[in-house]
Amino acid sequence: MNVLGRLIDILDFSGRRDVLCLRRRFDALRAGRDSMQRSWQEQDVQRFLGKEAPRYTSYPSAHHFGAMPAAAYETALQSLQPHQSLGLYLHVPFCEQMCYFCGCNTHITKRYSPVSAYVESLVREIHMVGGLLAFRPKVHSIHFGGGSPGILSPEDMAEVFNALMSNFSIGSGAEISIELDPRRITLPKVQSYVAMGFNRVSLGVQDTNPAVQRAINRVQPIELIKESVDLLRSYGLKSIGMDLIYGLPLQTLESLAVTLAEVRRLEPTRISAFSYAHVPWMKKHQTLIDRDTLPTTQDKAEFFMLFDQTLQEQGYRAIGIDHFAFPDDGLSKALDNHTLRRNFMGYTDQPNDRLLAFGASAISELDGGIFQNIPQSTTYQNTINKAKFATNRGWLFSGEDQLRKAIIAELMCYFEIDIGNILIDHELPFGYLDGELAQLGEFSSAGVVTVRNRKVVFHSPLRMLVRSVASVFDPHAADTTDDHRYSKVA
Repeated sequence: MNVLGRLIDILDFSGRRDVLCLRRRFDALRAGRDSMQRSWQEQDVQRFLGKEAPRYTSYPSAHHFGAMPAAAYETALQSLQPHQSLGLYLHVPFCEQMCYFCGCNTHITKRYSPVSAYVESLVREIHMVGGLLAFRPKVHSIHFGGGSPGILSPEDMAEVFNALMSNFSIGSGAEISIELDPRRITLPKVQSYVAMGFNRVSLGVQDTNPAVQRAINRVQPIELIKESVDLLRSYGLKSIGMDLIYGLPLQTLESLAVTLAEVRRLEPTRISAFSYAHVPWMKKHQTLIDRDTLPTTQDKAEFFMLFDQTLQEQGYRAIGIDHFAFPDDGLSKALDNHTLRRNFMGYTDQPNDRLLAFGASAISELDGGIFQNIPQSTTYQNTINKAKFATNRGWLFSGEDQLRKAIIAELMCYFEIDIGNILIDHELPFGYLDGELAQLGEFSSAGVVTVRNRKVVFHSPLRMLVRSVASVFDPHAADTTDDHRYSKVA
């Protein structure tokens, strides 16, 4: 069946099987591709695509973290105050099968015993942190990521949750979320999530095209995904997000249109559209992807525009560079209230940047700096089992870091910033960043940004380019001593 035929077979966005309506939409998609190409030529932005830049889920980027003694993390923990709230992140670095595109810290296990042993260390680390504090910190959010945190048995998940409740004060309105593989969702696990108070789920969908799924070693038919969604909703888990990836092998503009139609039919409250980063020098399993089947940089830009136009037409709001949410979702409200944030997990509506993270490679961020655990699972466990914190990398913030961090966060979340005002806030001379503003000249001449009276406004429809604009204010980004330091902007 050709692509148009498959679209007709799926649905019409109005709910009617209207061939003419679908044909017009499909023709408009092709026409839109031509207009997008003209727009790029007018703005001359193609020369900015494909260059490397940080993703800015932290400042500075994790590439720049240095050695960090565990004692520094202990000091930062002890500086927490009872009136301050924080988020919790728990990393589970295990999967039952390797997805070839994966860039996460995980490894494959067919046995559950390594997972069970890891849970023991995770629980021990939680108690170590709690034992260091003289009070139970307030928690506004808990997130389980991986890897595949859904690999945890209901019993082990309950053990972790009991440790959290023993050491932290979890508010009744706290967001409790988990990343799930649709292929591994079972009734007992869903029942356990509901019993423990989980209220948000993120499903790894990536792409619904069978050929693409085979190419990335993640076969999960749309029917299976729908069954998982139906099961979650039947137990009251209504806030369901779906992660999609563009730039995967064999993807085309037309095949992604089908994926979007199939995903939209499931009505997720949030959709993320992440750009695939092909970094086989860092993730060896990515060599299993045939480079010749990967879309070009310009293809990826077209894919993003398809996501952006289609999802906004369907009622989602664009949030940052890669998220989409319904208008009544917390991310949309945070955008309106100017409380949107970006952290290691992406965009968030949580009230502050404080994050305590547990597990191998987990990254905590506190007022004084950033603290990362040992990434190797067995080394992490051995360290924790000796009653020692596993912190080994990180960054202590300076006043200059706070300035740069604030500028980059504002650009990444809102696509504009008043440099004059932020210099006043940081009690710095009015001309302090004139050199950086001058470096925006090439972006300004291309129509990507405007700079007037020290106010920088980003204009390009290719919102991922804001990463490159933000990097102008990042003194570390100019350090190119290492090849392939960052992922490409596309």
